[in-house]
Amino acid sequence: MMSNTQTYSVKPKGFTLIEMIVVIILISVLAVSAYSRFSGSQGFAEYTYQARLVSALRSMQTRAMFDTRADICFQINLSTSPAAFGPPEMSYETPSVTSVTCNSAIDYSNPDYLATTASEMTSENVSLRAQDSTGAAYGYVRFDSLGRPQTSINSCDAGCVIEVIGESIAKVCVESQGFIHACD
Repeated sequence: MMSNTQTYSVKPKGFTLIEMIVVIILISVLAVSAYSRFSGSQGFAEYTYQARLVSALRSMQTRAMFDTRADICFQINLSTSPAAFGPPEMSYETPSVTSVTCNSAIDYSNPDYLATTASEMTSENVSLRAQDSTGAAYGYVRFDSLGRPQTSINSCDAGCVIEVIGESIAKVCVESQGFIHACD
């Protein structure tokens, strides 16, 4: 009688040496590139200030639309030296409310969500540049009772751009009809 015996060959399980070396090299390249991107705040600071500036402008715009008194300025002042932004004094109850709220200086005692501190942006090597579509610079963005922007040089008829400059440039656009957004 003949037996039906089959021989099975056992294949080795595991990785070859070349496969392991290729995987280790790929992981090393990914680790080096990821480490350089996440090791520090370079490149992130300007986008943080961009988001804060959009928030401050929108907050001031909302205040202007809810409080329609003609003698009050609802504005965010922009300083290039030192780089900072924020509203002037926000005392809306005093008798000389126009001169206090229309001041061009930044009141650094305002809440953090509306203003930066005097040296905060400078310590991060971030600066500000505010220009209209013609390239003319301005020092504040003020809002009327309809939420439309106005600056010291014009009424932002063609829109205004505020650049937060650091390792890269993050822009905030204020459209003529009042739409405030991060832009390219």
